[in-house]
Amino acid sequence: MSKKLRFLFIFFPLCLSLTISGCGLQDLLGKNKNKTSAKTQDQTIIAVSLNNEDPNKLLISKGIEDLAKKEDVQIKYMDSESEKESPLKDAKILIYQGGDTSILQKSQAEEIPVLALTQLPSGVKPEGIIIPDQEKAGELMAQTLVGKTSEGQVIVLQGDPNETGSQELLAGNTAVLSKYPKLIVHTIATPKGSESVARTSLIDFLQKNPDTVQGILAHNEKLAVQASEVLKQMQLDKKISLIGGQASIPSLDRMSKGSQSGDIDTAPYLQGANAYQWAQKVIKKEPLEVEHSLTSEQGEIPAKVVAVKAVTPANLAVTQKSYTTTMQSAEQDKKKKEQASDKGSKEKEQSKDEEKGQNDTKKEEGQSGDQQGGLPQGVEKVTERVKTETTRDYLDAEGKVLGTEKTVNEQVKTVPPEMLKQQAEQSKDASKEQGDQAKDKGKEEGK
Repeated sequence: MSKKLRFLFIFFPLCLSLTISGCGLQDLLGKNKNKTSAKTQDQTIIAVSLNNEDPNKLLISKGIEDLAKKEDVQIKYMDSESEKESPLKDAKILIYQGGDTSILQKSQAEEIPVLALTQLPSGVKPEGIIIPDQEKAGELMAQTLVGKTSEGQVIVLQGDPNETGSQELLAGNTAVLSKYPKLIVHTIATPKGSESVARTSLIDFLQKNPDTVQGILAHNEKLAVQASEVLKQMQLDKKISLIGGQASIPSLDRMSKGSQSGDIDTAPYLQGANAYQWAQKVIKKEPLEVEHSLTSEQGEIPAKVVAVKAVTPANLAVTQKSYTTTMQSAEQDKKKKEQASDKGSKEKEQSKDEEKGQNDTKKEEGQSGDQQGGLPQGVEKVTERVKTETTRDYLDAEGKVLGTEKTVNEQVKTVPPEMLKQQAEQSKDASKEQGDQAKDKGKEEGK
């Protein structure tokens, strides 16, 4: 076989192989590109509306965001949205704990499912609810108190009696305290917005019974803060035991200082994490792991109950460290997000300023060109005024100025308008010629 034929036998299969491989590679790259594009467009968005009065709001959001980061899910908070667009735009689900109630109606109008957190919203049937074990929390609060006293009067500062969680807390308190007949329970309910009335009622009751009240059970941190302040003002903080029902960094600090006897860790981080997990199940239409349910106006609601535990002097240090560390991490994440947002806003603003500057420059250049390129209509005569100023210095051998003389010469001459027009046209032609030469040069280099 000749060398030429042998070369052809080797060359053609090689070309065919490269062609097939190339097509396959391009197809693969094309698919990957499409996948990347689709991933960007189909990123899951979860809307979240939290209760601004919750002292553990940041810990709840930390639980949500830590899991969202792992799955590249965008969390969209309702309290930071622009009014120019729908706050629920592109959201697959709304996790609702509190905030603007109108967002619930919007979610219904846009057919976006709702997942409740810590309490059931009114007028809407959520797909489920994530809630701490409130009845158990109530029992633990009462058990902490009876560990210190078994007779006398006990004040229960109840939250909003219309909320399911508040009712369960009270039921837990009652289940334990009812076993101690020498304990007399006095309940002060606090409907939403009536915290000042509850404070007044507490002061009034303590003034009438300064020696018989042995303990106060405050269902939430807001009520615990008020009770702590009142006890200090009345100098009863060392005599009456204060038990909280919603541990937070401030309440744990009060415990460490001895102004509060106990609290309940409601696991806010886990509440957030569980809310995210259930939200994903709802989005993916997967069955929820239902072990409990709550009865509402809208019927039975599947519930995920988060375990709670009592905070005692024995585990105070560990609990306090856990809350503090998680809060610091959450604050750092929030700061980074704000910095990234500020940087993006500044870059956007800078880009606008640069674009405006370029437009202004073009406008000025255009105006300048118009002024140079033409003469006002009706011009019959053009005068040019040329002013020349000459400064003459007289120096000695060392360069020192001995004297200065200034002369000014001013000339006025008449220029025919036709000459100016001719000069302007010549200038335009020269500019055009330079531009054409540059284009021709670019074409030649491209070749």
